[in-house]
Amino acid sequence: MAPWTGRMKTSLLGRHVHPAEFSTWEGARRYHERHRRSRETLAHLRATIPERGIEEPLLIGVRERDRHVFVYEGHPRAVIALEMGVPSFPFRWFWDPHLTQVQAEPFPWHVLGR
Repeated sequence: MAPWTGRMKTSLLGRHVHPAEFSTWEGARRYHERHRRSRETLAHLRATIPERGIEEPLLIGVRERDRHVFVYEGHPRAVIALEMGVPSFPFRWFWDPHLTQVQAEPFPWHVLGR
C-alpha cells in the first residue's frame, strides 16, 4: 500500500510540530544558513517554491509514548515555508520509533490538540 500524503498548514510548525534536531525553527534556520551545502539548498528552495511550491513531502514523526509531533526529514523545506509564508506543505508521517513504516493511513490530527 502506498504511503498516505496529506497537506499541513505551515502555521502548525512551532506551535504543534517541532524540529527533531533543533530546539526552535529559528535555530534550524540559523544552522542551515551557516553550512554551505544547506545554504545552497535554502537558496534553491527560495528560487523554486514561488513557482512550483514545495514538491517533496516532509516526513513527520509522532512519538507513540507522548504524541510529540516533529519534523524528521525536511527541515530546510519547513524553514523556507515559514520564511516565505507558504500556506501549507505536503507531508507523510510515521509512528516513532517505527521510522521504516511510513503510514498508509491518514494522519491522526487529534494528536495536535493533546
